[in-house]
Amino acid sequence: MKTLTVPRKYIIALRLLPFLSILFLLSGCGKNPELDTYKANMEQFFENMKVYDSAINSIDSNSETAVSELLSLLDSMDASFAQMASLEVPDGFPGVSELADDASMYMTEAVSCFHQAYGGESFDAYMEDIARQNYRFANVRLQYILSILHGNIPEGLFTYEDEGTGSGDAPEDGPAS
Repeated sequence: MKTLTVPRKYIIALRLLPFLSILFLLSGCGKNPELDTYKANMEQFFENMKVYDSAINSIDSNSETAVSELLSLLDSMDASFAQMASLEVPDGFPGVSELADDASMYMTEAVSCFHQAYGGESFDAYMEDIARQNYRFANVRLQYILSILHGNIPEGLFTYEDEGTGSGDAPEDGPAS
């Protein structure tokens, strides 16, 4: 049987597809200044994520500066997540503010663990595993945010009681916060 290989640029493009879709969602003509500001800030956030992704993928793993480059980029990514979490979310996007806070918290933990894994005198595989898990949890929350911004409330994420007040359940991927 012939093995099919997918060029790396297509894999990267597929990973970025959800982030690019937010640009489409938020590119409509807005008449609400609060929504326009949020739109501009989210567009910048996702543009920053594309830049970080590209920069991380371009690090030469054999370079003597690879670890410091990676950790510096992760620190910048963490700062972008914190800024995204601090944005005032317009009405109509239930749970986005809480998900953004959680995503930022998980990214901060991931970056801290990456520093512990790579920044010491020896590599710590256990800390790298914890870092990757937290990184994944942060990205799952971004996917939930994208879904909500597209007008789709992920099933099981929120339950609604009287008159639309929600009690947020923890996203399925990751510990309850």
